[in-house]
Amino acid sequence: MRISTSQITSAGIRQMLLRQAEIQHTQLQLSTQLRVLKPSDDPVAATAISALTSEIAQLEQYNKNGDAAKASNALEETILTSTNDILFRIRELTVALGNGSYTQNEYNSIGVELEESLKELVGLANSKNANGDYLFSGGKVKSQSFIQDASGNIVYNGDQNQRLLRVSSGVVEPISDSGFEVFVDVKNGNGKFTVGSNSANTGGAIIDQGSYQAPPNFLAESYSITFATDASNNTTYTVTGDTSGTTVVPATLYEPDNAISFNGVTVKVTGQPDAGDQLSVIPSTSQNVFSVVQDAIDAIGSFSDTEAGRAEFSNNMTNVQESLNRHMDNVNIVRGKIGGRLNAIDTEFDSNLSQIITNKSSLSDVRDLDIIEASTRYSQQLVVLEAAQASFVRIQGLNLFNFL
Repeated sequence: MRISTSQITSAGIRQMLLRQAEIQHTQLQLSTQLRVLKPSDDPVAATAISALTSEIAQLEQYNKNGDAAKASNALEETILTSTNDILFRIRELTVALGNGSYTQNEYNSIGVELEESLKELVGLANSKNANGDYLFSGGKVKSQSFIQDASGNIVYNGDQNQRLLRVSSGVVEPISDSGFEVFVDVKNGNGKFTVGSNSANTGGAIIDQGSYQAPPNFLAESYSITFATDASNNTTYTVTGDTSGTTVVPATLYEPDNAISFNGVTVKVTGQPDAGDQLSVIPSTSQNVFSVVQDAIDAIGSFSDTEAGRAEFSNNMTNVQESLNRHMDNVNIVRGKIGGRLNAIDTEFDSNLSQIITNKSSLSDVRDLDIIEASTRYSQQLVVLEAAQASFVRIQGLNLFNFL
């Protein structure tokens, strides 16, 4: 069999090029410190690398979401803490208004402070985050949460949606609460009913907030407690349903500080009413915190320094104080939810981080280069290349004419 000079040359060059390609591949592995540079290097490992890389990127995104969710909830919690501080101060002021020795000027001074506190509350309710989004507008983040309507009332301008962020594959956490839930959707009075007095009263009857214990969990209608004088000049009271006109409690002797009970309602009346005076028991309705504070301001503005005027003012303050208590409780409930979210976000963050570390370790096992093995292989490949080059030179030098 004859082998031509061109065949020998081609075979030698091909082998040297293969050895150079191997060295180049090893050099690239060493420079990148990666074992698998392309899928053909190790198809099984390449599939695992793709899956692990994708999972790590997803977990890292979850933790970025967690950071954003934590920041948003922490900001809301800070705002609600300030809100409760203001509500506590407002309640202190309404309690102080019960001081029977205060003059009109002192009432007016408290009214001015209440007006400023109301402005602060509205400002907090219209807070924005770093992106300029309104915190309490629900899903309408670019709409101001609370606005003033044509009648001067502060009304909610957002929706009742709750914004969410996924912080792990199986957990989605809220990053906001709607202003409706935080500032609006709270029953006034004691949560079952409110009390009040007729502005035409001339006596000094004062009614407490009372309690309600009966099924169903709400009042069927409003009730009026009407006072009269019997033939013996004793004061009596009658309880009548405002809608049905039904007499719930017939004429009964009135005794100050004694409980008046009917249809699950229990209230206590103090002071001396005049014949014809009326007190009211009205089913609770949702009342936003701003109108509660405005009720206190309006009561100060219409205050009359008479026995009947002070009684009416006291009854109004009773409702305001009870409503404020319920709003403060509601804010604390929301803050409790936020605390739970923050704990859940921290838990998921740590879980994601543990999975990221585990996956990165697995990724390193299948993708990263064994530097010692690669360095040894590189040295061997150099030796093989040098040997191939030396052999090629010697074989190229073989010629029959050299022996003539």
